[in-house]
Amino acid sequence: MSDPRSSSQDRTPPTTLEQRLSRCYEALPGSERRVADLLLNFPASLATHTATELAREAGTSKAAVSRLIHRLGYGSYAAARSEARKRRQWGAPIDQDVPGSGQEDYGFDRHVNADMEVLRQTLESVRREDLDSLVEAMAEARRIVIIGHRNSALLANFLRGHLALLRDGVELAPMHGATLAEGLVGIGPRDLLIAVGFRRRVPAFATALEVARRTRTPTAVLTDPTGGALAGPVRWTLAAHCRGASIFDSYVAAVSLVNYLAERLVRHLGADARARLREIERLHGELGDLI
Repeated sequence: MSDPRSSSQDRTPPTTLEQRLSRCYEALPGSERRVADLLLNFPASLATHTATELAREAGTSKAAVSRLIHRLGYGSYAAARSEARKRRQWGAPIDQDVPGSGQEDYGFDRHVNADMEVLRQTLESVRREDLDSLVEAMAEARRIVIIGHRNSALLANFLRGHLALLRDGVELAPMHGATLAEGLVGIGPRDLLIAVGFRRRVPAFATALEVARRTRTPTAVLTDPTGGALAGPVRWTLAAHCRGASIFDSYVAAVSLVNYLAERLVRHLGADARARLREIERLHGELGDLI
């Protein structure tokens, strides 16, 4: 008698390409296994290649590609490709690499040109009036709370560092060793939440936005173009493009926006910001912070 738990697991549909492949890999004939090996190493090829191109990369036939695609449970190659493209948009590095993209194809010129394109796309998408009104809000808020997780944590800390040079009441939430609740407690209409959330966001990102909505806290979201819909009805959404030439996302546009906002805040705050900067420099010298 078969184990009911095993049969239940067998009926559970696989949710990723790797899971689909692992379920049938051992039983694959050689021609289909070559395609499977290519997909396991370069899952992005399903999004970027036609069936003919995939067969050529795997050294097999288009028919073998079609048989494998149907064996994996897809209705057609187009359906499999559509799913792969959605997954690639999510941003996992393994889903960005494609066959043939070796070291010789990733030159410094290509890298820099791609980053310049990221900056250009961002320049065209960001509204200047949004930047101006956000700077005004940063100047007037009683308290600025900034959140960011994973790679976004680097950008959130970079933003906090810049703004904290210019005014007090700038915080990261959560601080090291604290919880999100401890970082967000007390926020309200007189404060400002800046949520940095680039793709592959964690649940705490949406949680913080919900707290801000509930407490009527003005909110700005610095994100990539995929994050606008997730952010929901916030006051400011700044979409910085991040798809460069590397398998890793590029944050040059986000860093540029942070620098711009901080520079505009200096000019908005005027003498107060400059006095704070002078006092910080005086203390650096007194305390021997820098060498």
